[in-house]
Amino acid sequence: MPSINDFLNTPVFSSSIARIDLELLLAHALKKNREFILAHPEREITKREGAFLLKIIAQRKKHKSIAHIIAKKDFCDLTFKVNRHTLIPRPETELLVGESEKKIKTQKLNTVIDIGTGSGNIIITLAKHLKNKKINYFGIDISSKALSVARCNAKKYNLNKKIKFITGNLLTPLSKKNFSQKTKTFIVANLPYLSKEIYSACAPDVKNYEPKSALYSSQEGLNHYKKLFQQIIFLQAQLNIKNILIEFSPEQKKKLLFLIENFFPNAKKQFIKDLAGKWRICAIEL
Repeated sequence: MPSINDFLNTPVFSSSIARIDLELLLAHALKKNREFILAHPEREITKREGAFLLKIIAQRKKHKSIAHIIAKKDFCDLTFKVNRHTLIPRPETELLVGESEKKIKTQKLNTVIDIGTGSGNIIITLAKHLKNKKINYFGIDISSKALSVARCNAKKYNLNKKIKFITGNLLTPLSKKNFSQKTKTFIVANLPYLSKEIYSACAPDVKNYEPKSALYSSQEGLNHYKKLFQQIIFLQAQLNIKNILIEFSPEQKKKLLFLIENFFPNAKKQFIKDLAGKWRICAIEL
């Protein structure tokens, strides 16, 4: 039987798939973590494991992402179930979560709403980190199939009773809910923001396996945020929204600023760069 080391150094695999991808696929096939793979190069691969490994390698060669093959993705310090109905959590979005935590803590907000929650990675991470029993958490998504994944992830971290997941278009499902006069709402949103041009240029891993509805937005990628801002104005008296944090594409900064000033002329705005030095987050204080 071939060993882990033999497999990782087989030219037909090592020349066509990134080393880290091979390690992750091997870990998945052997039902181990990547650390085990690195620490036990002598471990032999059984025929059954080898057959499964060849199967998932073929999927990777067809540009299926590692996250979709192993059906999970690490985000912040947690691991989330993902599938073809959800967006794969990106490292850039960890910045959105970190900035959200700061705002919620310092301003003592008691209602947190995650718009376009997908796998639930944002709202679940916030609820897990903040550990504040007085905060009400909502995760909203237009896809009921995505919310099934989010509920599964929330249950994994014992947050299924803490977070209310609701199917609906942006803030629409909250229009019929009653909120107290003490409500102070924080909205976090990582909505679809890729323009037609940028979406068209995406890698096959993205276009072939992630839902277009979670990535593409018309009007140069800003249509979803425009609709969200319209709804915020309509529901402001009911929700008492204090802060909005959103993720966007770097080239949209100028047009996004124009949009924000049009809807919220008196709001305080702060743009934040990601680790690559690109504009990525906008904080709006109403």
